[in-house]
Formats: sequence, structure tokens, C-alpha cells
Amino acid sequence: MVAPVVDRGLRPWRSVLPTESASPAIAVAVRVGERLRDAASAQRPNDAGRAVLFGQLDRVLPEDEWAACSHACLAAAARTVEQAEHGYLGLFGGLCEVAFAAEALSRNGTRYQRLLDGLDEVIAGSAAGLGAAVARTPAGLPFAAFDVVAGLAGTGAYLLCRRQEPRARTALHAVLTGLVAVCGEQDGLPNWHTRFEAMIPNTPMSRSYPTGVLNCGLAHGIPGPLAVLALAESAGVSVAGQREAIARVARWLVAHRCDDEWGPNWPTGVALPDATGSTPPPHGPTHNAWCYGSPGVARALWLAGIALGDNALTETAVATMAAVFRRPAADRRIDASAGLCHGVAGLLQITLRFAHDTGDAVFTTAAAALTSQLLAMFEPERRYGYSALAESGSATDDPSLLDGAAGVALALLAAATDVAPSWDRTLLLA
Repeated sequence: MVAPVVDRGLRPWRSVLPTESASPAIAVAVRVGERLRDAASAQRPNDAGRAVLFGQLDRVLPEDEWAACSHACLAAAARTVEQAEHGYLGLFGGLCEVAFAAEALSRNGTRYQRLLDGLDEVIAGSAAGLGAAVARTPAGLPFAAFDVVAGLAGTGAYLLCRRQEPRARTALHAVLTGLVAVCGEQDGLPNWHTRFEAMIPNTPMSRSYPTGVLNCGLAHGIPGPLAVLALAESAGVSVAGQREAIARVARWLVAHRCDDEWGPNWPTGVALPDATGSTPPPHGPTHNAWCYGSPGVARALWLAGIALGDNALTETAVATMAAVFRRPAADRRIDASAGLCHGVAGLLQITLRFAHDTGDAVFTTAAAALTSQLLAMFEPERRYGYSALAESGSATDDPSLLDGAAGVALALLAAATDVAPSWDRTLLLA
């Protein structure tokens, strides 16, 4: 039985863990942070992601001098983008990643304003141009044109944080206009489809969808634009057709569920028809993670339901998340990875958001179990305490927020402390 949906609005964030469980989680997060302090010699130190973690540790343990570490990493990240020869905007690995870190560490606009002004000047101009280009030609684009990781949805997530600044707000309107266009359709085919020719060759996605795909993952598919449009709507920022676009995409996602014996689920994507007009069967259900699968879709549907005042959508989102925890852990297919993107930490962070928003004991209990699972995955012999999985399946030492140890530590702090995880806007969770 799923508990009724409760709108918790601006209620304070609270730990879901009893003290005896919270203390070990904080301790492991600190141990990860201590190891990441020495990551400057790594080939990819991921300064922006470490800066966000150190800033969160400073909020939890202000007496432990994490602020200096956070400042040093942010300064290094800023130098990196200043030296770059390209203006890649991506929320992960681009200008928006550094800008998001600076915004997250700005203490309500009291710090890093010169850095943010400089970054906004570049980001706003490029984002407005990209938004306009997508609005002109919204159909059949590669995922990277509109997704969270590299595309307009991720850029929109950052600009939404800066919406009080006139330059950022103007760019945000252009981005939202482009995303609304992506959420349209032509001759019954949704604009967010991606032809096989536009996919990266020899990837799991291109091999699975040789006719092309309508991507259902929060990281690279239509749930990302849905989430940022819904967050903007709830924040009072709207462009023509935005509410209709939110409703259209939400209905499409609900109509393309791929349920299993435990309840609502989603495939990686929906295949486009082949040359004969036949549609190949769904490839999935996929794993239950942030990047792909029902948890990420559920969060996007929740945000859409809140934005539209549509109880049917929020109830579907809650039922979807409840089904995740009826599903045996092995069938969630995430146990080999600890990280936010496609691992246990990402599921934990989404679960924490649902626990906070609904008060449902299903989610508080599940969050405690996932926290215990993450603690058991800590590997003291690894450089950062947690390994990441490369696409080949091999374990790597990754300090980053999305795939690596910094993200795991942030999720542990979100579960174990009363400090709100405002950093998860970068995942489009709130």
C-alpha cells in the first residue's frame, strides 16, 4: 500500500537515519573527502566535483577547515576552463559544471560573484544561441543536444539557479523555448527521437536500437527536458507552450511503461519503426538507476505532477518508486556500482528526495538499507575508498561527482545529516 502523497514544500531537510547509522555514514564520507584532498596529482582530479563535496563537508563540519579545500578546488577548476580552447557548456565536464560549483558554494550570492559573472557572460550567450538553434530544428537531434549531461537540459538546470540575474534569465527563456520545441511532435513522431545515424557508433545504445530510439533515460533522454521544464514551471519561469509540453511528455512516458511483476518500470528507450513500418519490441526494462530506469523517470514524473498540480502523475511516481523496493536487489541491476550515475548512490539520492517529499516509511526504510549497502561497499584499499565502473566493466579510481567517489560521499551526507543536498539540482532531482 503506497502512502498518500504529501507536499512538504519548504520543510527543513532531515536525516532519515538513526544516530547509530548516521555516524558511520558521516565518518565514511569524511574519509572519502580526506582522500580526495590529495587527488590533485590524479590525471583527472575533477576539481569542480571535489569542490562541491568539500563545501558540503564544510556545512556539516565547519570546524574542520573544509572551506579552504573547497576554495582551492574551485579556483583550480576555474583556471582549467579559462585555459580551455573551447566553450563546451556541459553540466558535467564543461563550463556549467564549474559555474554550478561556484553557485553552490556562493553562500546565497555572497561569494564568487566575479567568477560567476564571467562564466555567465560566456554561458548565457552560447546557451541562448543553442536554444534558438534547437527551437528552429528540434527533431531528430543527437542526445547531446538536449540531455542533462551535455545538452540544453543540463544548461537549463544551471541557468535556473541563476534566474534572478537578467542575463541568465534571458538565456534560460531561450533554452526553455528550445526544450519545448524538442517536446513537440511532427506527423505523430515525437521530436525527441534520435535516428541511428545520429547516435555514437558502437555504443550499447546504438547496438540496441539499430532503427533509432526515443530515449527514456533521465541522463540522456526526454525525462531530462521534462524535469527542467517542470522545475522552471514550479519556480515561476515559463515560456509559450511549456505547460503543454510537460503534460505531453509525461503522458507519453506513462503510456510507454514496461512493467514487470513488481510494478511500474521503464525501458532504456522505445525503438523507432523499421523500414517496413514495424516497431521492434522494447529493449528492457533496464536497470533501476538515476541515468536509466524507473527511479529517474519517477523523479521526472513527480516534478511534472507538482508543476501541473496533477495528482495522477505524482501517484504514478510514488507507485513506481515503491515498486523499485519490491523488486529484488539483483533485479535492480545496480549493485556492482556505488556511484550516482548508474549505481547505489544515485538510487539512494532519489529515494531520499521521495522520503522527504512524501514522508512514506517505504522510502525512509529503503534509504537506510541503501546507506548500509553503500557503507558495505567502501573499499579502504582503493585510492578514494570507492571504485567506479568503466564501460568495459573494469573498476577504476574516479574522484568525480557523477560517476566517482565525490558523488557517493555526497549521497551519504544527504542521508546522514540535516544539511539540505542542494547540489542535486545538477541531477535535476529538485
